[in-house]
Formats: sequence, structure tokens, C-alpha cells
Amino acid sequence: MKDKEKNSSSTEEHDALTPWQKEHLLYLESQGIDPEIAEEPETEILLDKTLDSFEDEAPNEKDEGNSQSTIDKPFSFSDHLPNFKAYRDKKLRKRLLILVVIFLVPLLGSLYYISPLSKVSAVVVAENPLTPKEALIESSQIVKNERLWPQFFARQRIATAIEKANPRVKKATITLQQWNQLHLHVEEYSESAYLVKGNAYLPILENGTILQEPQKEVTKGRVIVENFTDETLILETLKQYKELPEEIQDAISQITYAPSKNNEELLTIFMNDGNQVIVGISKLADHMKYYLQVAKEMSEKGVIDMEVGIYSYPYPSNETEKEENTESSESF
Repeated sequence: MKDKEKNSSSTEEHDALTPWQKEHLLYLESQGIDPEIAEEPETEILLDKTLDSFEDEAPNEKDEGNSQSTIDKPFSFSDHLPNFKAYRDKKLRKRLLILVVIFLVPLLGSLYYISPLSKVSAVVVAENPLTPKEALIESSQIVKNERLWPQFFARQRIATAIEKANPRVKKATITLQQWNQLHLHVEEYSESAYLVKGNAYLPILENGTILQEPQKEVTKGRVIVENFTDETLILETLKQYKELPEEIQDAISQITYAPSKNNEELLTIFMNDGNQVIVGISKLADHMKYYLQVAKEMSEKGVIDMEVGIYSYPYPSNETEKEENTESSESF
């Protein structure tokens, strides 16, 4: 009963305290001080320390100048944070730039789309290839005054079409120059030989392709072949021919495909000095390197047979006369 009276009295006393006194009691409890046993001097000391701490946190009138003007002045974060204004301006400029880009890019894109710069102004063939420029442009299927970028992005397909349509073209590339001009660059196969066809010569490319472009004259330094119909045999013959020393290449006038029943790759080679060489395609490079040595040991013009071994014999009298007439009528 006494405890109830004591609790009720303490509750009434607590309710009668001011807000500041209540806060003070909470402070004492946080410091582990029992308010009932706390001595008056210690309480006053704690109170003084608390007031001193509030006074230290209060603005100094000497440092602030006029306290009345400070109170009247509106509170602003920018005054207490020196970098806040600069940071705010930076953010505003960044947002403004984003807005400008968002609206400017579509505008410029629209202007470019309707301008002549977005269309192919010209198709230019670089260098001077042997393939006619008109044929290259036609096979590219590039349309002038049509949209530039769809045709430029299809340049790999266009290059493949050029290579297939023109046998001389080894590799084709398309580049963009002067804003809206498409330039065609082509790398061509070189002519390795000429195939005799009637009174004309058909160029044979280094890949073995026979061009159906008859010519009356041949380029100096190119070998002439005859009776070939298979491109595979031509390629193998030219491969063997290129492995020969240069002085022997220059000594060869014409290579004729002359298969026999026992050897389907037999060749008859006509030399500029009037001799003939019989040799198989697969043995051309290996056996022909001995030609100059064998030719020096011959007392007269004749045939050097390299099909199996290497031996020579002179022409029959009527064959020698025939060869001399042939040499006088032909010039390569």
C-alpha cells in the first residue's frame, strides 16, 4: 500500500516538472546518476556543464559582428556551403547540355537525310585496271543519286559481285571518300601465259583462267602454250615453269601439250635456240634445269628427251629444214 502511494506521488511529481526538468532527469539517468540520491552541488555542476555546452554551441557575437543583423538575415544553405552554388551551376549546365543534344541530334539527322550528302554523288574506279571501268561499275550495281549508307554497308556483297563478274579481278574493295563518293579499288590477276587459238592468243591468268579476249600480239616475257583445254593442267604447267631459273624461262618459246598413249601429261617445249624438249608436266622443273648443260654438249640442233632419262638426238634432215622454216615464219 505504501509502495502504491509512493509510486503515485512520484508520478504526480514527475507530471509537475517542466519540460526542461524532465529532459534533465533523462540526462541524469543516461549518465547513471540516481536523481533521488544525487546531491545538490553535483546536480548544479552538471547543470552548469550542460549550460556551458549550449553556450559554446551558440554563435559568438564578436565573431559574427552584429547579432541582430544575423538574426534578421534569411537563412541560406549557399552561405554556409561555399561549394554548393558552384555544384548547383554545374548540374544545371549538364542538364542543359543533355537537353540541347536530345533536340539537336534529331534535327541534324533530319537535315542530313534530306540533303544531297546522304546520296551517292559518284562512283570512282581507282587506278587504271585492265578490266574496263564501265564493266566494274556495272557489275557493282551501285546506283548513283540513291541512298549512300545502305549501299556502303553492303560493300562486302558488292565486292563479291565484282569479283565474280570480272575474271581478272582478284580482290575488290569499296571505300568512302569526299563525304559521299564510293571508290572502287581492284587487285587483278597477272597474265602468266598465252594460249594459241587460231591466229590469235588468249591470255591465261595466274590462277589458270583462260580469258576469252583474243589478242594479236603477246606481252614480252610471257610463255605461249598450245593445245591445252584443261585449266588444271595449265595451272600445273605454269607452276612448274615458274620454278625454273630465269635464264631457262627466257630460253623457252612455246609449250605444247602433246600427250601420248603411255603418258597423258607429256609436253613438247620449243626453245628459242631451235631445240625441242620432250618432258612430262610433273618433271618439268626437275629435268629442265639441266637443259643448258645438255644443249652445250649437242653438236647440232635436235631433240632432248627427258621423259624417262635425259638424252638427245639430232633432227632428221627433213625435220631440220622444217624447223628452220618454222623459226623464220614465227616471231614471239
